[in-house]
Amino acid sequence: MRRIYNNIVNIPNGQKYRYLLITLSCLLFFAPFTFLPGLVGNEDLCGKLCMRRFFLFFPGMDGEDVWTQVSVAYIGVTVFASIMVSTLFFGRMWCSYLCPVGGFPELVSRMLNDRWKIEYRALPQVQIRYGYFTMFVVAMPVIGISACTLCNFITVPRLFEAISGGIAGVAFLFSAVGLVNLLLLFLLGFFASKGRAYCQFLCPIGAVDGLVNRLGAYFRFTRRIRVERSRCTGCNNCARACMTGAIKMIDQIPVVDQLSCMSCHDCVDVCEWGAIDWRAAPSDVDPKRKKKGVDFHPAPVWSAVHVLPPVVKPSGRRKIRWQRIFLGVVLTLAALFMVVTSVEAIERHPDPDGCMACHALPGLDFIDKNGVARSSSIDSSHYFSSLHGSVPCKDCHRKIRDYPHKVENGEVDCAETCHVEEPSGGEPYTHKLVADEFHNSAHGEGWSKGLTGGNRLQEVRDESNPSCRKCHINEPYIGEKDMAKFMEEFAHVETECGSCHPGKVWMNRFGGHLLRRYIGARWSKLDSNATCDPCHADQPLMAKVILEDDEGKRKKVGPRFILATESYRTTLHSRLLDSGMEEGVSCIDCHAPSGFKHEIRRDEESLASTHADNLAETCAAEGCHGFATHPLNSEFVKTDLHDIDMARADSEVVAKDKARLESNWTRAVMALLPILAMFGLGSLLWIIFGNKKKRGVTFAILGGDSFQEKVIARTPKSKVKKAKRSNKEEKK
Repeated sequence: MRRIYNNIVNIPNGQKYRYLLITLSCLLFFAPFTFLPGLVGNEDLCGKLCMRRFFLFFPGMDGEDVWTQVSVAYIGVTVFASIMVSTLFFGRMWCSYLCPVGGFPELVSRMLNDRWKIEYRALPQVQIRYGYFTMFVVAMPVIGISACTLCNFITVPRLFEAISGGIAGVAFLFSAVGLVNLLLLFLLGFFASKGRAYCQFLCPIGAVDGLVNRLGAYFRFTRRIRVERSRCTGCNNCARACMTGAIKMIDQIPVVDQLSCMSCHDCVDVCEWGAIDWRAAPSDVDPKRKKKGVDFHPAPVWSAVHVLPPVVKPSGRRKIRWQRIFLGVVLTLAALFMVVTSVEAIERHPDPDGCMACHALPGLDFIDKNGVARSSSIDSSHYFSSLHGSVPCKDCHRKIRDYPHKVENGEVDCAETCHVEEPSGGEPYTHKLVADEFHNSAHGEGWSKGLTGGNRLQEVRDESNPSCRKCHINEPYIGEKDMAKFMEEFAHVETECGSCHPGKVWMNRFGGHLLRRYIGARWSKLDSNATCDPCHADQPLMAKVILEDDEGKRKKVGPRFILATESYRTTLHSRLLDSGMEEGVSCIDCHAPSGFKHEIRRDEESLASTHADNLAETCAAEGCHGFATHPLNSEFVKTDLHDIDMARADSEVVAKDKARLESNWTRAVMALLPILAMFGLGSLLWIIFGNKKKRGVTFAILGGDSFQEKVIARTPKSKVKKAKRSNKEEKK
């Protein structure tokens, strides 16, 4: 630890301020604080804060598709534009001073020994960076590789989240995709020389930022890292200090590549002769004469309303303003007219069958024949304010005529017709079409009729498919989550509306209708997902599901089905919804995008919206990916949104799936692990047994010689020794 402390202490003073800003940025962006993302309702840098997805190209895109991508990440687009403007004038200040995702691995790398590192700065950075950037923008979307799968804007925040105890962070880092990204963070960050290999090669923001930085270097008024050649002594300190390899020694003079330079000032801090600096180019034109002695008069005072002084008659009395009196009389008469002509309406009676005469009484508890404690008491206020509050009881419980009620007479068929009052327009309302759609779905064996209070336990115990009542409870028209919004939007409802619609019960239902018309749908996409989660997020329950194939053979479902909810939550579709954006996609949006949203079919069925032949139209629906129907996007629409590689690798369900060993992500983990183990062990041994007395410059074990030859124009010691041995052998 003493060596790590010395590495931190030896940081140049100018760079200590930069690392202080990076540390502060990490605290503001990452868990457990996430202060800045929290200001816009985000938990991380994804969704509307994403700066990396909106410029992806898909064949067949039109202006509306581009606008959709921009509007989804409108905050990220705004921040991205601000970064580009600041880069144009001042260089890449975001990347070097503020970006916590790139700054954090650089800070960690600074603490480790330079010997056990990967020296990447001698590689052809520009070619690799813009080759990958082209693939990222054009090729990856077309072939169906998600831009999120190789994103350190996800990995680093999730690492902080995992350290602070967040389950989502742990879940991501233990998935195959998460492990690959974590290994890349170590190899291209912590164990990379200066810690910025990921930024230089794989960051799309850095690629665009580099182009703007190069463009701005053409102008003399912009601040850039510039070299004063006559002052340079050729010491190469600046080239060795440059964290991006943007400086190369040519003829013993440093040359700066503005496509790679991050304006970090590290080279300025180590130059003892002032030959390199962050500055604008000095003016080579004589300044024009400036005017002097110009008088500036006080600016005029502007006002929105001109107030006239009161007019006084010669007799000393004020003049009567008849126009004001007239206006007051007119407004008073209008108010009186509204009060006098208001209608006193009769309070609504929502229980024409008289059932609440008994069932509204408290304490109607009993033990049924199965020994289960039950209650027949109904909270009338809650019921009359609910979705079915305006439906007479006998519209559903049709066979009940006498008391005591028989259990079988209380059965409910959700497909029956019910009320003929408003808002039905005089036509009997029915859920029959919905029920028919439900019976054609993958859940079609679930109960939609024969529902009673006495067979709830039987349904829970024996039925694996959902019933109508399992998903749809008789909740209030105005749900708890919408009540605050309703009270804000309709604070006047008791005064203006109450004169015609008295009674708390009617007011609640009336307000519920208004809420749906003016505030929005009663069910949001998150509400829709919450309906699916009680079953599909229960992995032990899903593991018991038995499906039949086309030949009628029954078989257990696989890990992909069991972990469908977990893998969905890692997608951008889910993350947008979690951040409060309705532009996200719920389960129903893909699995039942049309009709009454109940015809969820298995992927293998030809009529399923998720069948391979129908995916393009499904993705293009709802104003989402309008370009999905283009032939070149056939692989994009087949992107697996339930990729098991996104699920936790330590899950018992995943461990049983031997097919995971054939995954390319798993192979990548196996390939990267030995490399990481080598550098990790080497760094650990250095911390424990490193040579304290060794002085001089240390170069990385991998790529260090190439860096000396190509960047600082110096012959490596290994080649010098080899040359000396060769000379000795020749002399002999």
